[in-house]
Amino acid sequence: MEGLTLRKATPRDLDRITEIMYGEPMPEAVGLAFGDPGLARALGSALVRMPNSPMGWQRTVFAVKDGKPAGMLQADGSEVTSASLMKPGVLFRLLRIFGPVKFVRGLPRVRIRARVNSAYPAGAYIVHELHVDPAHRNRGIGGALLDYAEAEARRLGHARMALSTTTANPARHLYERHGFRIAETKTDAAYERLTGIAGRHLMVKELA
Repeated sequence: MEGLTLRKATPRDLDRITEIMYGEPMPEAVGLAFGDPGLARALGSALVRMPNSPMGWQRTVFAVKDGKPAGMLQADGSEVTSASLMKPGVLFRLLRIFGPVKFVRGLPRVRIRARVNSAYPAGAYIVHELHVDPAHRNRGIGGALLDYAEAEARRLGHARMALSTTTANPARHLYERHGFRIAETKTDAAYERLTGIAGRHLMVKELA
């Protein structure tokens, strides 16, 4: 894409990472945060800013347009699970954001969310997060970030790529255009009641 460059994030980019990922929280995040976009943004910001966060600047690559990050990618060969986020520091942040009552009420929601997770294929290069600023969507930025991820996957010797997305995410069509196919779909009635979304797809791309 003309005029687009890619660069790795730095600690100074935390505000922009949070803005791109949670400026307009996805319906899943809002539903799990008791239908409150403000709570979803606060939780997302806390997770991004957590020291050594799997959602932090260390694993973020920006797509830069006109001098400003317009999209971002987080991808590598490691898996981030719900359990890996349930560390004391994370739980403290959750308690501070939600308050004691909503914190306790929210714990079952973590388990409900986990029920629509699929296990990633062993050894896959995983696209954890791919977001494009709403002002820059439909301009090829998401595709450029996926191309970068595939180049990295091949450079590191991975035989396949994988990602997880909700059944309602229109970005699924972007992933399919880039060679990803649905490998598994998990639905859950409780998850749908909370989020308005039936479930999640595991999507895989073979690189051989």
